[in-house]
Amino acid sequence: MATNEKHTNETAFASGRETAERGEIITLTDDRGNDIDFEFLDLIEYSSNSYAVLIPTDEAADQVLIFKDNTFSPVEDPDLAQAIFDLFRIKNEEYFDFT
Repeated sequence: MATNEKHTNETAFASGRETAERGEIITLTDDRGNDIDFEFLDLIEYSSNSYAVLIPTDEAADQVLIFKDNTFSPVEDPDLAQAIFDLFRIKNEEYFDFT
């Protein structure tokens, strides 16, 4: 889905030297060249990798998307995505209503 991250801290964020703040808007470009704004929710460490949990800023968005943070490639393995989301949910239960 997303290929390029246009955030001003692209290199630092993608390399893990700096993380975005919760609520920060990150713009990614899809395969068709469309820019899509996402709200950064968290960075989750799982199995020696870091994953960015994002949600589209579109009001109709009802699910998060998970990207490997150094490549911003979407996580397509449903089992891996679920494991990362479970960690995100545990870590953020005081901030979000997951019901």
